[in-house]
Amino acid sequence: MIHVNDLQGKRFLVYGVASDTSLAWAIAKDLAERGATCTLAYQKRFMSRVLQLAKEQKWIDQMEECDLASEDSTKAFHAKLTGKYDGIVHAVAFAPAEALMKPITETTQEDFGVAMTVSAYSLIRVVRHGLPKLNPNAAVVTLTYLGAERTVPGYRIMGTAKAALEQLVRELAASVGPMGFRVNAVSAGPVKTLAASGVPGFDQILDWMASNTPLRRNVTQADVAHAARFLLSSDSSGITGQTIYVDAGYFSVGAPPEMDRVLIEPRLNPPEGPV
Repeated sequence: MIHVNDLQGKRFLVYGVASDTSLAWAIAKDLAERGATCTLAYQKRFMSRVLQLAKEQKWIDQMEECDLASEDSTKAFHAKLTGKYDGIVHAVAFAPAEALMKPITETTQEDFGVAMTVSAYSLIRVVRHGLPKLNPNAAVVTLTYLGAERTVPGYRIMGTAKAALEQLVRELAASVGPMGFRVNAVSAGPVKTLAASGVPGFDQILDWMASNTPLRRNVTQADVAHAARFLLSSDSSGITGQTIYVDAGYFSVGAPPEMDRVLIEPRLNPPEGPV
């Protein structure tokens, strides 16, 4: 596929690459296909995977360890950066596995704090430390999920963390907007990634979505990457503080499509005789 190099010379900071299925990796590659270069921030536990992925990828400017749960680590990471950037991708979320396996009433204060710090507060850190590194009219994109607005089985405390993240998108957009920067979120449908594998019943959720979205399919990493690239580009210059749904239309559905058949067919073909 031939792409116009409309991002030629642009540079982006991408947080959250963990494997070849990561949405952060898909977004970084998509930006590179349009001519951009990227600096990757990764957690130490994913170092070997990231180093393997990055081999001979000439579009990667720099790779550095960064733990967004730590102020010191985040500060040290930004101190190593050189030059200016045209956008930031925040694709970071985490909750302790035990918190996802228990009823919400059993969530400990410690687990709650971990989920909120890594999945929501980290966006504040990224923006605060990243602002001095940004070119004029730069944009920030984070990733969220429908669990921020609706109860999703197995998602539990992550839903609360994502709800906080979406509100932070609006707050940050209002805060940095006068400086010319934009902040938006992509609410991605479920995608099979390393992080998603920790959500109980995730395969069943994928099956449900494939049968009940208007497009009758799950979204892919590429679907999400295309939307993120749009929000990072000048094509979305008037959009900020928004959550864009990339979920094959599921957010617009109020009931499973099969309900239409159940409700309408009896009226079209009423039963004969007494009911």
